[in-house]
Amino acid sequence: MSISKQGMGQAALLLVAGTILSRILGLVRETAIAYQFGATAQTDAYLVATIIPIALSGIIVGSLATAFIPVFTEYRLQSGEKEAWKMASGVITLALIILLAAAISFFLAAPVFISLLAPGLAAEAKALAVQLSRLLAPALFFAGTVGLASAVLHSYRHFTYPTFAGLLHNAGMIGGTLLLGGLLGISGLAIGAVAGLLANVLIILIPLAGQMKFYRPTLSGLRHPGTVKVGVMLLPFLVGSAAGQVNMLVDRILASWLMEGSIAALNFADRLIGLPLGIFAGAASTAVYPFLAEQAAARNINELRRTFSDGLRMLWFIVFPLAVGLKVLGEPIIRLLFERGAFDTAATGMTFIALFYYGLGIYAHAANALLARVFFALQDSATPIKLGLLSTGLNVVLNLILVRFMAHGGLALATSIAGTVTCILLAYALRRRLGSLDGWRLLRSVSKFAAASLLMGLTVAAAYRISANFISTDSLTQQILQVGGLVMLGGAVYFSAAALLRTEELGWLIRRMREMLGRSNA
Repeated sequence: MSISKQGMGQAALLLVAGTILSRILGLVRETAIAYQFGATAQTDAYLVATIIPIALSGIIVGSLATAFIPVFTEYRLQSGEKEAWKMASGVITLALIILLAAAISFFLAAPVFISLLAPGLAAEAKALAVQLSRLLAPALFFAGTVGLASAVLHSYRHFTYPTFAGLLHNAGMIGGTLLLGGLLGISGLAIGAVAGLLANVLIILIPLAGQMKFYRPTLSGLRHPGTVKVGVMLLPFLVGSAAGQVNMLVDRILASWLMEGSIAALNFADRLIGLPLGIFAGAASTAVYPFLAEQAAARNINELRRTFSDGLRMLWFIVFPLAVGLKVLGEPIIRLLFERGAFDTAATGMTFIALFYYGLGIYAHAANALLARVFFALQDSATPIKLGLLSTGLNVVLNLILVRFMAHGGLALATSIAGTVTCILLAYALRRRLGSLDGWRLLRSVSKFAAASLLMGLTVAAAYRISANFISTDSLTQQILQVGGLVMLGGAVYFSAAALLRTEELGWLIRRMREMLGRSNA
């Protein structure tokens, strides 16, 4: 069985479609969690229990995948399939051993980890967090395995299975919440999460069946020159990824001392912000990365610069209006999605505060994902890692200052400020490296996005104030009609304004859609 490859446009569309489905399921998941458990101490306990599995699998596999893809691609294109897999076999085997050891260690040392991560939790919530941690320990290994398989598939420019197999994780969590939550409490959510990840592992290995003949479960490949190259790149990645996880750790440690539900409010707001970031920024950076790696390997800097510029402008064309929309309609959206069952009006207010301040940095965080990928494709991991460490330090300092005056809203604002500073520094460093970032073209496009988004925001805000006089927040149907109508109004205003301003990116989008429709009708 050979691995099917996708072009960059097809990959981006697949990733957007898959991520939209995943985010929709994610919203269903968060709605189910909010209904069943609310923004309460047990939800806080679950979120604390997930810190280590998410952090370690992200640090180990996220770093390894980013270092692995350009080196594996280089060897596969220049030295052949077998030579590339000699290197890959050692790297994958060692990673699996580390993941298994980490999962066992997390299970055994759960009480110690929870005491360090959330010292402010009440004794009952802390005990529950330990119990949930042990249930979630296998998730660390399964999530890491999925990440490794995805990295290999992305190297082959195959995105279908990694994109859609992830839906099983959300489905497992939804099933665990709704089917087991009433019987087992929030432990049902943990069981569902592990089951979903196991199903994800089994599915994502299917397209790799043909390449598994090259894999050897041995550590002898660690002496391969390519493995050494991955190791040299990996060390700063590990440091940078660990530093990135520090932000989440500090947020939750400080939030554990605040009023009950603060950790949950930050989490729900982060999930909403993650919609545009995950769907578009994640899709763009993931789709573009293998192409950037090939262009960097061929030393085609002009093409690499053009790929980055086109990707960032198209990304911001979508993210700008979504970010404005979340700020204007954040409260009714939160109310519509979450405010039922154990999730009350107070939880809506807390979540909106976090959402507003997280939203201030959404443009920068979207750009950061793409900026970092360009450096990684050039096999320069030091620059983004150094700047990432600086950002982490700034974030921690701002956290300690702002939490005293703004509670959990200060933690969200600190994240946005640090992300914006990182974006500016990354762009400056990349401009020095490439000589140009197509700055004037980018500035011209951004000014059009901003003007169209501002007009959209003002129109939707006025319409929301008028509609609030006729909408009952006790009626789910009326809430759906209100939010749905305002979203459609915002989209109509934004795209109309973009058309009047002759936005280049809108023209590109229309052409791609016409091409897709033409193929489907052929």
